[in-house]
Amino acid sequence: MKTKDIILKKLEENRDKYISGEELANELSLSRTAIWKGVNSLKEEGYIIKSSTNKGYKLDEKNDKISTFGIVHNLTTNLKDIDILYYDSIDSTNTEAKRLLYTEDLKNFTVLVADEQTEGRGRRGKNFSSPKGTGIYMSFVLFPDSDFNLSSFDLVTIRAAVAVVNAIKNKTNQNPEIKWVNDIFLKGKKICGILSEADSDFESRQIKSIIVGIGINFTTDISSLDENVRLVAGSLNEKNLLRNELIAEIIVQFHKAFYKMEEAEILKIYKDHSFLLGKIVTFERNSKNYEALAIDINDSGNLIVKMEDGEIVTLSSGEVSVKAK
Repeated sequence: MKTKDIILKKLEENRDKYISGEELANELSLSRTAIWKGVNSLKEEGYIIKSSTNKGYKLDEKNDKISTFGIVHNLTTNLKDIDILYYDSIDSTNTEAKRLLYTEDLKNFTVLVADEQTEGRGRRGKNFSSPKGTGIYMSFVLFPDSDFNLSSFDLVTIRAAVAVVNAIKNKTNQNPEIKWVNDIFLKGKKICGILSEADSDFESRQIKSIIVGIGINFTTDISSLDENVRLVAGSLNEKNLLRNELIAEIIVQFHKAFYKMEEAEILKIYKDHSFLLGKIVTFERNSKNYEALAIDINDSGNLIVKMEDGEIVTLSSGEVSVKAK
């Protein structure tokens, strides 16, 4: 581990206090000059570090640069040993996860996190704008049990949505909502998208691996996004929360949602936070546009709607929007 990384780890572990250069030097068996150079190197990379002649060094409270050490420091004890791969910039964390699945021996529940995506992806081939320094872009790599089959795949996205909602509620006073099937809304604006992808054997209907991508507008300047995105997009904009803290909470909540929580509990939380249920929605079916009342989400994660003529229809995919008043 490089000197600057060792220093960063100590600063992240002691964010609430100053650490003297002498203390760092003694604890890390380094010279004071090496500590000084390491701190300056971190500053050059964008870390905001306070320096005081009498006190030493301390990460500024406003320092919101993502780091593996910052994420791990905020994880629960049982998750501190998971593999977290950080990228300053990447095309897409989901795309990189796919590459690694074919070139590396990844551990289950490996997490990829990036400060910027140059080719972020959403569902149905859409782009997900991922500007540097203002968002959370992360992917989970999962190796499900052998009895996990394709019919349960839609519930993976639902579990991820519940994890994001719970994480935001635990770390803020905000009350996010879920727009079936993969979007998180806050105050009527989309702040998060989820993209789940599977490597499956269609003959056996078994899934070998799953990649779950999560993209969140954390402090994103919406006016900088494409015009068609600005109309629906929003940002979390929680002043007293760091990205490392929310990333860690999402990891904790997703691990809980995927491995600990029963489907009934997941679906209840999902429906309790639904952005669509009880509203008139519009959707496309067989190349025609329809309106219907969203009435339920079934055990498979499908949206149940009631047509104007009373017919009950199950939607398993596609774009659904709340009808404009």
